[in-house]
Amino acid sequence: MPKDLFVSIMCDDLFARNWMSLLIVRDWRTRLTAELNCHQDPYAHFAQNNIPCDLLVVDLDSLPSNPGLITMLNAQVVNKKPIKILGISSRPERRFLARIRPELLAGYLLKDEIGTSLGWSIAFIADEKPVYTPTTYQLAFDLGLKIPDDKVILKRRVHAGITARQKEIARMAIIYSIGRRDLADELQISDQWSYGMVSELYEKLGLADLASNDESSLLFLQDDPKITKKLGKIIEDLGDGKKARDLETLAFHLLTMPVIED
Repeated sequence: MPKDLFVSIMCDDLFARNWMSLLIVRDWRTRLTAELNCHQDPYAHFAQNNIPCDLLVVDLDSLPSNPGLITMLNAQVVNKKPIKILGISSRPERRFLARIRPELLAGYLLKDEIGTSLGWSIAFIADEKPVYTPTTYQLAFDLGLKIPDDKVILKRRVHAGITARQKEIARMAIIYSIGRRDLADELQISDQWSYGMVSELYEKLGLADLASNDESSLLFLQDDPKITKKLGKIIEDLGDGKKARDLETLAFHLLTMPVIED
């Protein structure tokens, strides 16, 4: 997968837009190029501002109050390679799968089911694999849509052994990339303790074994070859001399790593 996959977002909810933007920006495999609301014509915006876009992530939660959204998305004039569309929503929207042009569809995800694994979903799309979560895949099946054999069904991973406190630390230190001193201020603990808590979290994620290029740890963390291959590529691109920032990048990918369903 190229490092620069150009991704844009259409979303009316500021919190959801910021969350998706953060996940895309924090994932080194993608580059965020535009943030739009769901009433803007994305294709006109890209053309007028000379903005590259390979994938358009569309928040469908505004669809009930914006019935023209799918028509606007379908109005793309495809000259060479189409801008693929990834739908994402809080609840299943049957109209999206039923009406979106098949050649534009990159996949459909439910927010609760995908969790923080948006970057991983986009990585599979870059490999020409449509992505779904369990509920949206069942919806596509019920609609009788032609689903490619190489589709990927993803859902959020539950990291065993990580406490609620550690999940909060992971959110701040790894997802939000808050510095250790700021993390200490937020948690009202010492700087030294904040470093220790993050190190303990890294250990529970299996980061030490991966950072030492222990290939067997890849299989231990995820026995699906699709995930293992991508983890191997991430580690290879980080190189041998892994600095603190590189370890945080690897921790981000481990923390957001999804489960692939059969």
